[in-house]
Amino acid sequence: MNFKKPAIFKKNCFVPLRQPQDAVSRSRIFAILFFLLIAVLGIFFAVSSSLQNRSLSADEAFQDFTRELFLSGISSSTLTLHYTLADPAAAGIEDPPVTFGEYSADAKAERAAVLENTLKTLETFPRDELSASNRLTFDILRTQLQNELKLSAYPYYEEILSPLLGVQAQLPTLLAEYRFTCRKDIDTYLDLLGELGSYFDSLLLFEQEKAQNGLFMSTQTAEAVIDQCREFITGPEEHFLLSSFEERLEQTDFLTASEKKAYLETNRVRVIGTVLPAYEALTAGLEKLKDSGTNPYGLCCYEEGADYYEALVECTTGSGRSMKEIKELIDAQILTDTQLMANIVTRNPQLLTSLSRSVEKREPQQILRELREQIREEFPAVPSVSCTVKYVPSSLESYVSPAFYLTPPLDSMEEQIIYINPSSDYDDLALFATLAHEGWPGHLYQTLYENSMNFDPVRSIFYFGGYTEGWAVYAERYAYRFTSLDEDTASLLAANSFLLLGLYARSDIGIHYDGWKPADLAEFLGGFGIRSQTALDTIYQAIVQNPGNYLKYYLGAAEILALKAEAEKAFGEQFDIRDFHRFILSVGPAPLSVVREYLYGWTGTD
Repeated sequence: MNFKKPAIFKKNCFVPLRQPQDAVSRSRIFAILFFLLIAVLGIFFAVSSSLQNRSLSADEAFQDFTRELFLSGISSSTLTLHYTLADPAAAGIEDPPVTFGEYSADAKAERAAVLENTLKTLETFPRDELSASNRLTFDILRTQLQNELKLSAYPYYEEILSPLLGVQAQLPTLLAEYRFTCRKDIDTYLDLLGELGSYFDSLLLFEQEKAQNGLFMSTQTAEAVIDQCREFITGPEEHFLLSSFEERLEQTDFLTASEKKAYLETNRVRVIGTVLPAYEALTAGLEKLKDSGTNPYGLCCYEEGADYYEALVECTTGSGRSMKEIKELIDAQILTDTQLMANIVTRNPQLLTSLSRSVEKREPQQILRELREQIREEFPAVPSVSCTVKYVPSSLESYVSPAFYLTPPLDSMEEQIIYINPSSDYDDLALFATLAHEGWPGHLYQTLYENSMNFDPVRSIFYFGGYTEGWAVYAERYAYRFTSLDEDTASLLAANSFLLLGLYARSDIGIHYDGWKPADLAEFLGGFGIRSQTALDTIYQAIVQNPGNYLKYYLGAAEILALKAEAEKAFGEQFDIRDFHRFILSVGPAPLSVVREYLYGWTGTD
C-alpha cells in the first residue's frame, strides 16, 4: 500500500483472506481528504502573462502553468503541503493558512469549475511544440482532468467516511507521522489539531446532505465507522497521539527541556480537548443518521450509481477501457492464471498434497536488504536509501491496512517508512510478499525511481491508483521468484494470490455495476471454493464499503501484464525484462491509457 494524497493505507483489513496492500501516498491523501482547490485567477493570469511574453518558448510557458497548478494545489491544505514538500519555503510558499481544506457541496462545485477551466487553459498550449517530457505531462494532465471532471458530476456519491479509506480512518496515522524539523512544524501541527472540530462539522453536514439526497451509507457501514471512532477515543490519557507526539519531540535537537514540557502540555490539551471531542461529535452525528441509508447493496442500485461507478473506475485506474472490456480483461487474466495453476499441478501433482509456503524466517529489515540486491539484474538501478519498518499502534490495528508505505515528501527522500499491522499475523511468505509490495521492487523502489526521473511535480497532485497500485501488485507477484521456494511452488503460490485478488476485483464490478446481491457473490465465489458464509459476508461488505478499491490493484497489474505481453510480441527474442521495467517506470504515474499509448511508440507498433 502506498500512502499518498495524503494517502496512506493499502491493504484491506476487512476481508479474512489474502489482501492486496495499499499505499499511503501523497496523491491519494490529496484525493481522499481534500480537494484540488486551485487559485483559478492566479493560474490564468500567470498563463496569460507567459503567453503574451514573446520571449518565452512554449515549453517555458507550459512549465510556468504547471508550476502554478502544483503550488496552488498543494497549498489547499496543511497536510497535503506537509506530506508533499519538506521545505515549502524553498518552493516559494510562505505562511500558508493552517487548514484541513474545505469539504462541502459548494467546494465540490468550485472544484468542478476549476477542473473545467484548467482543462481549457491546458488545451491552449501547442502540444506539438512542447518537448517530449512536457508532451507526456500534457497528455497525462489532459486525460486525468477529463476523468476528474466526469467524476465531479456526481457530488454526493463519494463516501468521505468509509471504514477503510475515510478521513476518520486515515487521519490518525497522518497526524502521528507529521514530522517536526523545526519549531514552526510543531506550532503548525498544534494549530491544525485546533481546526479538527470545525472540519469534522463540515463532514457531518455533508453526510446530512447525502442523507437528504437518499445517498447516505448503509446502516452496517455506519455502524462500522461509529465503532471505529469509538475505539479511537478509548483511553484518552494513554492515547497514541500523546505518545507519538512525545516521541517526535524527543527526536528534535532545537528545543530545551522546558520548551518540550510546554509543548507536551499544549498537545495534551489539544488532543483531549479538541481531537477526541471532534471524534465524539462525529460519532453522535452518525448515530442520528445511521438508519438513513436506503441501499445496502452496490452503487448501481442508486439512480445514477452505475454511471458514477464507471466514472470512479476510470478516474482511479485510468484504464481507458469500457466496463465490458474491463470485465473481459479480468476474466481473461483469471482464466490464464487458472490454466497456469492447472498446468503446474499436472506436471507436478505432488503439489496438491505437499504444497509448502515455508520460507526462511527473517526480520523485515533483512528481507528488504535482500530484495534490494535480488532485483538488480531485472530492474533498473535507483539511489539506495535506508527504510524504517514500524508497527501500527494497537488502537488502530482493527481499522487500518495490513501494511502500507508512507510516501516521503518530493524534496526529501532520506526517510522511508513502511508500516506493518501486527494484527495481520503474517506467516513468513506473506511477510516477504508484503515487503516486496511495499518496498523492493514495489512502492518504495517505484518512488525512488520516480524521484530520480525529476518528473514535473504537478503530476503528484493527482492519484493514479491503477498505475501505482498496479505496479506494486505486479512487483509482488514478480518477487515470488526471489524466495527460496522451488520454481513450480513459487509460480503456483504467486498465481493463486493474484487469482484471489482477481476474484475480488471481478466481484467489485459484479456488486457495483452488475447489481450482484449476496447470493450472487456466493454463487460466483463458490465456484472457486470460497463458501464460508462468514467470509462471504465480510467480502461483500468490504466491497460495498470501498467501491473500486480492488480494481486499482488488480486491473492495474493486469494492464501491466497485458503491456508486457504486447512488448514481448513486438520484440520477440530481443525482449528484455529490464528494459520493459525501465519503460513502465520512465513513463511514471499516469492513467494507464496514456502508458499504453506510449508503449506503441516504444515498441514501434500501432
